[in-house]
Amino acid sequence: MIKELRRRLGMTQTQLAEKLNVDQGTVSRWERGAESPRPARRAALQTLLLRDQSRRAMLRSLAFVRHDYLPSTLLDSKLRLVELSASGKRHFEARGQDPQALLGMSLERYSDRIGKPGFLGAVRESGLLNGDCLLFRFVTNFGGRGHATVYEPIFENDALIGVLNYVTDYFELPRQEKETVELIEIVRVEDPSRAMIIHRGPNVQSALHALRSS
Repeated sequence: MIKELRRRLGMTQTQLAEKLNVDQGTVSRWERGAESPRPARRAALQTLLLRDQSRRAMLRSLAFVRHDYLPSTLLDSKLRLVELSASGKRHFEARGQDPQALLGMSLERYSDRIGKPGFLGAVRESGLLNGDCLLFRFVTNFGGRGHATVYEPIFENDALIGVLNYVTDYFELPRQEKETVELIEIVRVEDPSRAMIIHRGPNVQSALHALRSS
């Protein structure tokens, strides 16, 4: 088991020994089963694994955006837009927005700019920024053109370091004069099997039908 964990971390026995403040021979004995790590060393190893998972989450998010798997963006810890995928840029251009002008813009400022000042409040109340919420999905209606966007938080050492955003579906909705949020739903850590609706717009039923049919 120790060997598999070490390989997952991408370390040699010597490198892991240095991280855990033991000698290389001790790590070798752990891997052979001749000895078992003491509780303090196990705790230190667990910390390394948690850090590795956090690092992988951020690397995955960067890869997701840079390889353009979906129209996507990445926000930093202050909820400022720092990365856009190629199709993400086209997504904003199709809605009359300049992607370059959005770089560095905070979610709060962007929400005010598009006439949804309460959106950031919904994000905060959902628990997405403190670790209580796993996923945050919303459906926007832009003149009858609907799309669903998912927000995924990225944490490191229990602190938010970014948010990955990506568009999962495009579909038609009843036309509205103004851009509206038709649906917001969240998945909480305490019950990942259930999505909870926290906002219903004027065409929420159409949005739900579109999502189920996509």
